[in-house]
Amino acid sequence: MEGNAQVSRLPRLSLMPLLLAAAALTSGYFVVTTARNIYHNHQLAQEEASVRRDIAQLDRDHQQLVAVRNYLKSDEYIEYNARRVLGLVKPGETLVVVSSNAPAPPATATPPLSPAQGGAWWKDLFAPAIASTPTP
Repeated sequence: MEGNAQVSRLPRLSLMPLLLAAAALTSGYFVVTTARNIYHNHQLAQEEASVRRDIAQLDRDHQQLVAVRNYLKSDEYIEYNARRVLGLVKPGETLVVVSSNAPAPPATATPPLSPAQGGAWWKDLFAPAIASTPTP
């Protein structure tokens, strides 16, 4: 060799810290991805539960509408309207009209909500009639 020349040596990096850093980054990526998937699954489960509640409510509303439709098609409803609204009587019956001199009590019922306000007008209109109808 020529003289006392010093050869500069670069510090040699060992392979172990590089492998540990790569493993830590990969593990971190998997942890973050798994956490995001768990959170997303939780959100989907909550949305599914909400949709199932909505479906159950719509099924109840549908059953009530079917009951209203069946009542409106029934002979009982037709007879009720003929007697109460039109004042008709069956052959052999006598119509009796009862009147009172007492003043009518003031109406205290709250008006039904419109569909835009969250109420169903048909529920208020037919619910008493359906409730009094005997079920077969």
